[in-house]
Amino acid sequence: MLNWKSVAELENRGGILYFDGCDVRDLAEQFGTPLYVYSQSRIQNNYRRLCAAYQKYYPNFQIYYAIKANNNPAIIQILAEEGSGADASCIPEVMMAQRCGVPAEKILYSGVYNANKDLQYAAECQVKLNLEDISQLHRLAKISVPEFLSFRINPGVGGSGIEGLIFAGPDAKFGIIERDVEKAYLQAKELGVRRFGIHMMTGSNILSLPYFEEIVERLLDIAGPISQRLGISFDFIDIGGSLGVPYRPEEEEIDIESVAAHVVRKLREKLDQYQMGEPQLIHEPGRYLVCDAGILISRVTSIKNGYKKFIGLDAGMHTLLRPALYGAYHHILYANDLNATQDEQVHVVGQVCENSDIFAKDRPLSSKIAVDDLLVFLNTGAYGYCMSSQYNSQPKSAEVLVSRGRAALIRERETLEDLLKGTRKPRFTP
Repeated sequence: MLNWKSVAELENRGGILYFDGCDVRDLAEQFGTPLYVYSQSRIQNNYRRLCAAYQKYYPNFQIYYAIKANNNPAIIQILAEEGSGADASCIPEVMMAQRCGVPAEKILYSGVYNANKDLQYAAECQVKLNLEDISQLHRLAKISVPEFLSFRINPGVGGSGIEGLIFAGPDAKFGIIERDVEKAYLQAKELGVRRFGIHMMTGSNILSLPYFEEIVERLLDIAGPISQRLGISFDFIDIGGSLGVPYRPEEEEIDIESVAAHVVRKLREKLDQYQMGEPQLIHEPGRYLVCDAGILISRVTSIKNGYKKFIGLDAGMHTLLRPALYGAYHHILYANDLNATQDEQVHVVGQVCENSDIFAKDRPLSSKIAVDDLLVFLNTGAYGYCMSSQYNSQPKSAEVLVSRGRAALIRERETLEDLLKGTRKPRFTP
């Protein structure tokens, strides 16, 4: 077995990499490269593990998948069939969730800096609205006053994983600051809103257990007094996503059973303190559900020995942006020979005409790697394809779903015609 954390779908069969029963060499040959590949089994297992851990301690628990992590309809539908709701960050994601069978009552629209047309669409299709500014409430009231409304809270502090993705605090563009939270609920109540939710999302990719207990305490210490003073109850307490995935070999997996136990213990303590009953508890992970369920297969196109040794790939920052954008680490496997010794340090780069188009610097890899061999990037199921672009006139890659040795194309590779789609060459008369 390939010893990469607990991803059983990654296998070493005689030195060859298999993913959910499929030889990655065959996948590259059949579908071309660069190629995103997702394991249906892993997505399902991640969902079921998280759901079981929380429902063991708090049966009134629901997962809302954060569509922004991976918006392929096949992925959304897999999770919808498992029972997941949808966390939609924009109206197109609301539409995707609807098309994939997620019922309106299980879609939470958490758009930021909403235009009136966004508010109007969300109101008309009767999804759950999660506003992050009082000014949006005033504009929504001119369109429609919903029966249910939630607010996103910015408590003034946030947390993050190694990449520093913090979504709360003085510099964060998200959420209602603490001093205005009660005012928001009071005004919503006065407008005629009858049912409420409350939401907080302060960070991303966090592997620290104490963080999740702390955000529950912080959120309930805001929600509880408001509930008592305004005489309102909350249908749900949404603690956001933030569940981390280990990208680096030295990082440990988060113990999801312990997270659930600690979160629920603190939740029940605070619910009792403020006499808030037993509202639904919502988690809205994206990365945790799909990140380690995805790999990116890329072919070696050129090897250069200069001041450094550079291994060039047919993937680039247009394919996988995270290393160039965040300095993010993705583990790289030599798919043709997993047993080869990692005996030299190399730079792994793409073909984009930017010096930031570097996947890895001084990364230990095998000196056996040759042109036309395959390298595989792990943990690309989240924020991989969905952040890709057509920069340098590069068509986007294909996406494939695998399950127990079977493979199916779920997004076609783009062509030159896709790059030119919608363009026009105007002819102005003198």
